[in-house]
Amino acid sequence: MKYELKHLRVFIAVAEELNFHHAAERLAMTQPAVSRLIKELEERLNVRLLERTTRMVRLTEPGRYLLGEAQGILDKANVAQENVRSVAAGMRTTLRIGFTTINGHALVPDIIRHFVEQEPGVRIDLVYAAAPDQRDRILIGDLDGGFMEGSFQSSEVQSRMAARHRLMVIMTADDPLAASEVLSVQDVARARLVIGRENDWPTLRRIITDVFHGAGEVMTPHFEVPTLTAIFGLVSAGMGVTIFSGVPRFMGGGLVARPLMSTPPYLVETHFVWRRSNTNVALNRFRTSVRRVAYGCHYLKDDEDEAVIGD
Repeated sequence: MKYELKHLRVFIAVAEELNFHHAAERLAMTQPAVSRLIKELEERLNVRLLERTTRMVRLTEPGRYLLGEAQGILDKANVAQENVRSVAAGMRTTLRIGFTTINGHALVPDIIRHFVEQEPGVRIDLVYAAAPDQRDRILIGDLDGGFMEGSFQSSEVQSRMAARHRLMVIMTADDPLAASEVLSVQDVARARLVIGRENDWPTLRRIITDVFHGAGEVMTPHFEVPTLTAIFGLVSAGMGVTIFSGVPRFMGGGLVARPLMSTPPYLVETHFVWRRSNTNVALNRFRTSVRRVAYGCHYLKDDEDEAVIGD
């Protein structure tokens, strides 16, 4: 580059003042220093920018053009400087946050809304991924944090509980099982079960399998599909019932939910997990939003102990 920002700053001052003495006062510089920098700029560009005599200073045609360009360059440099400072302070950065279907319908949107209201300059990049994939990506730094069911035991990470949900059986309102206020595992074992595929729903399937096993039953799906939309579609068509963590916010009006009772009672715990060595300064404020939403929106009760694993 033939010139530096200091040359442009001095040139703008002289071009706007059309007086070397006034420009020097404006810049808190000596007049000889201002004259030297203008001369350097003209030499490096090999262009005459100013016509000057003992009585006046006037811009040449190239000088008028450079004035507009220089002002734009300095404006961009000032914006970049402020943005760099904002990034360093965590006010303008990007957080990559993982989520699953279980927590993506209500908990995560509530937390994102709270955080964005507090930190509008921080961009949130939401990444859909099953819990095992999130764990790997958090460890290698591909994700800043993630919401997953069950805790993540590792000396490299910390996790904070964000929600507890009961297992709910979801069915059409005219399904015979809907006549009961609560349902047992045995009740559901005799029904047609619609559930997510193993590769797409590894955590929830494991939870349901464990609950069935604890009640002496075998979890036998009748339909296995990849998405919650497909699951609800089959259930809405009367093709069976499904089991979910809590009641999805967007559940259709023709469906009802009943608690699944087990011994001992099973609560699905959602944790927010992050790597200890993560240096993204916005992450600490995001964890504050996790805590405030967890209690403020009653995903956790005030009298429950908050689990922070990895301290």
